[in-house]
Amino acid sequence: MSSSAQPGIPASADMVVIGSGAAGMTAATVGALSGLEVVLLEATPLFGGTTAFSGGCVWIPANHHQAAIGIPDDNAKARSYLEAVLGNFFNAEKIDTYLAKANEMLGFMEAHTTVRLSPSDIPDYAPALPGWSQGRCLLTEDFDGNALGADFERVRPPIREMGLFASMQVSPAQAVAMQGWNRSLASLRLTVSRMGGYALDRLRGRRGRHMANGNALAGRLFKSARDAGVHLIENARARDLVFADGRVSGVVFEHGGEKRTIAVRGGAVLASGGFGQDEAMRQKWMAQSAAGWSLQPEGSRGDGIRMGESVGGRLNPDNAANGIWVPASRYTRQDGSVGFFPSLFFDRHCPGQIMVDARNGKRFVDESFHYQNFGEVTLDKGVTKIWQIADARAVARYGLGAIKPTPFRPDKWVRSGYAKKAGTIAELAVQLGLDPVTLADTVERFNRHAAAGTDPDFGRGSNAYDAYMGDATHGPNPSLRPLRQGPFYAIEVRPSDLGSVQGLDTDARARVLAAEGGNPIPGLYAAGLDNNSIMRGKYPGGGASLGPAMTFGYVAAREIAAARKAQGAGHV
Repeated sequence: MSSSAQPGIPASADMVVIGSGAAGMTAATVGALSGLEVVLLEATPLFGGTTAFSGGCVWIPANHHQAAIGIPDDNAKARSYLEAVLGNFFNAEKIDTYLAKANEMLGFMEAHTTVRLSPSDIPDYAPALPGWSQGRCLLTEDFDGNALGADFERVRPPIREMGLFASMQVSPAQAVAMQGWNRSLASLRLTVSRMGGYALDRLRGRRGRHMANGNALAGRLFKSARDAGVHLIENARARDLVFADGRVSGVVFEHGGEKRTIAVRGGAVLASGGFGQDEAMRQKWMAQSAAGWSLQPEGSRGDGIRMGESVGGRLNPDNAANGIWVPASRYTRQDGSVGFFPSLFFDRHCPGQIMVDARNGKRFVDESFHYQNFGEVTLDKGVTKIWQIADARAVARYGLGAIKPTPFRPDKWVRSGYAKKAGTIAELAVQLGLDPVTLADTVERFNRHAAAGTDPDFGRGSNAYDAYMGDATHGPNPSLRPLRQGPFYAIEVRPSDLGSVQGLDTDARARVLAAEGGNPIPGLYAAGLDNNSIMRGKYPGGGASLGPAMTFGYVAAREIAAARKAQGAGHV
């Protein structure tokens, strides 16, 4: 084993960050801007982690963007809401730290980096609970990837089918606007501008440079870290921690075909992205996701958690849930690669679509409610395979899974086997292996009530979140319309996960705690999915993973910077 000394990789650093999602890159950037020498190790060839695949929403209560759009909020109200959502899982010290530090992090990042978030009026996920509000879910502003220069290719691309064509990234708001290209001059201008820019990129032989959603956040964070002077090292998989003289003093990693060691003067931050791609850990801790798939990138293999445990840390076994659940579908692309599509926006939230249990052809859930609720319901009811069914009008207007709405057509998806198509519901039932009478009864009952804008079985469209995610131009219920216009389509959906949330026990200062005695392990911190979620598997609102990830990445960096300053190095 050699020291890490080689061009671009120092032999030692004040702070070593393991992983390059939002938590890791926030920690690295803040550390560097606080005067520390920072090395970030990314196990894969690409930076961005799960963040690059995400919606890019960041949940921060009482933020200044809320005030700008006239939504009042305060930390006391948010605390009441989190107490109601989390129940017995509420940890007052960590929640209070989060509420106090989230806006501090936001202000720092917006003042000193290229991270830019914008307001939304997206509702929290539990509208019936005290303290509920809107606007806590902040959106990442789109980003021009040309600002990265050649480093654009070092950032992980998004899930291909979440955009248009091969690589045109589009935010949900822009997607809605572009659908109205023939009804509004503003929409037409936006469409022409976006299509023209994408066409120029393709003519230059490259993928689209316009970055949106979580990919924009990954791009903005990468540029921020690079500009702050962070040593960004890809293909560097951390394997072990060096523990000497009572503290973590080094990180062992693989790079260039050999093992290397970098000495750590201040602290190491574990932010490797959880364990969504480690099959053994998934089977042990997320058994309910076995029927589906993990949408995490290949680097999320539990490395940070295993390293933390190796020096005495503890993987928390007591969460309400250990994953962020999502309905997802699977397909094979023309190049033979396999893709997974998470249903986060549009389709299932909108009129003219339902989901049925593949065992019996019956509805089992409010299809429009948030994705974590979907996972909880499927687990509770033992549902492992679902058929998502839509009529032709719904597919044309909202899409269906990876199938895009008009002007795109579903034909190629039917030919590939991803979607089933039939002239009647009874014919579709036969293709799906369902009893035609049962499925017809399910659709008829749904249609009868949907025509009046009601869903007596599951209350679809009766809460603020459903209403927001539906079609605001459709009434009386933005979530409901009968399925009547053939042909009818169906895709297979499985309960899947966007990522694990089970991580190492830490304190409110992001310090990893020892299993024996519960004291902080000197020199070791965790953030993101390697840090056991403060939400404990509950999900208060969109961005409730990225918000704490960035906040506790910030907290860890400031803690290390303060410690180094006390030792006579760096500044805070």
